[in-house]
Amino acid sequence: MLKFYMKYKHNMNTPGQKGLTGTGNMNLLIKKSRGNKAAFNLWLLDSGRYAPQTIAGQDFKGYPTWDWLRFNQVNWYYERSKAIEKRYGYKVPSLVFIHIPLWEHRFMWWGSVDGRTQAGHDLAVARHQINGERNEDECPGPINSGLFTAMLDRGDVKGVFCGHDHINTYCGNYYGILLGYAGNTGFGTYGLSGPDRNRLRGARVFNLDENHEGVLADTHMVFAKDFGIDLTANDQSIDPLPLEKE
Repeated sequence: MLKFYMKYKHNMNTPGQKGLTGTGNMNLLIKKSRGNKAAFNLWLLDSGRYAPQTIAGQDFKGYPTWDWLRFNQVNWYYERSKAIEKRYGYKVPSLVFIHIPLWEHRFMWWGSVDGRTQAGHDLAVARHQINGERNEDECPGPINSGLFTAMLDRGDVKGVFCGHDHINTYCGNYYGILLGYAGNTGFGTYGLSGPDRNRLRGARVFNLDENHEGVLADTHMVFAKDFGIDLTANDQSIDPLPLEKE
């Protein structure tokens, strides 16, 4: 897939750092409008697809079967982040893009690690400034990668955005780091059920302004319906993973 994408004109992806789990683990520095200093940075990390069948002879029955970021990837981000700071003399603000959400996405929505109540969510909306929709359960892997605590320690990441759960569009500020979904642009994957199945086809826009503190000025979703795109396009009839009952 990466080789295919790299054929596109203006595509900036590369095979990424060797020796890391996955493909295309890389960062892309965005220079300031004047000079060669870095204004912003993009981290691209391969969160995989499915969990292995077993670890230490134990299977994952009863646990989520999706994959997760490995320590070597998290450690690469951490060390690379320090090297970039040393090179430029300051922490370069950045965004992280992954496919499978972090456990912290779910924690933020519910305002809790274990609880899933409307009261907890209502408090989380106010505390974490959450906006957008949650129409299916977050689907992280069975193991927490530790990426979030590494980012907190480094202090350069402004947000982490994922896909995977196609009909979630929310975003919030979880202890100084934005956590959200980047949208589902295509019509070839599952959407909402019924006549609204394509209502949330869209993408997330990030506005960067080098004169804005932190450079990331704002982010918001744009939808196909806003551009008059035909929403009756055929798509897969797969039903999304249902929300767990509170």
